[in-house]
This record gives sequence, structure tokens and C-alpha cells, in this order.
Amino acid sequence: MLQLLEESRDELVAFRLAGSIDRHDYEVMLPILEEKIKQYGKIRVYAELQDAEEISLQALWEDLKFDFRHAGDFMKVALVGNRRWLDWLTVMASPFTTAKIKHFEVMEREQALEWVRRNDE
Repeated sequence: MLQLLEESRDELVAFRLAGSIDRHDYEVMLPILEEKIKQYGKIRVYAELQDAEEISLQALWEDLKFDFRHAGDFMKVALVGNRRWLDWLTVMASPFTTAKIKHFEVMEREQALEWVRRNDE
């Protein structure tokens, strides 16, 4: 399930993914990201992953296709959640983007938001 968070404003897209992530979640999220890219050129992404242990292959394919088209359109990506899951996502996403990607534990939510908004890194 995908939930857009109230922290989303300007070039920051903030969302929470919980439970099973499927193609429908990407069909909702990708147009939001594309609109922000059109509007701001480069964007920042804050993503909370809660119990997101299951991801469909079709959803992963949609994500990879999007990454190829928009490899240079991300400034920073903050991933918040389970360390094992985030380590995997960071490794998988890194070849497809020039963005700085950093993962944070759930208790570091505020630090993640601060980091993704900062212009100094």
C-alpha cells in the first residue's frame, strides 16, 4: 500500500510503502514523481518502507524502467525502514541513478527528512 505523506512539497516527494508492494502502487507513485520532475527538474525522495517484505516482479520491472528513463532526475533519496531491506534496495538502485542514496532506521525518521532536504551534500 502506498501513502503520500504531508511532508511532500516543492521538489520533495515523501511517501510510505507498507505491506505488499505491487504494480498498482507504482501506477500511483510514478506519475507523481514524473510530474514533480517536470515541474522542478531534479527532485528529492523520502520513502518509508514498513513491513515491505514482498514486492512483485512486475512492480520491480516498472521501477527499473522508470529508473532508466530518469537516472539523472534525482538529487537525494532517503530510505527509512528495516536495514536488511534497505541495504538491498540501495545496492539495486545505485547503478540506475546519480542521486545520493542513504538509508536510515525507523527511529531516525527526522534525521532522514533533514538529510534529504539539505543542500550541503
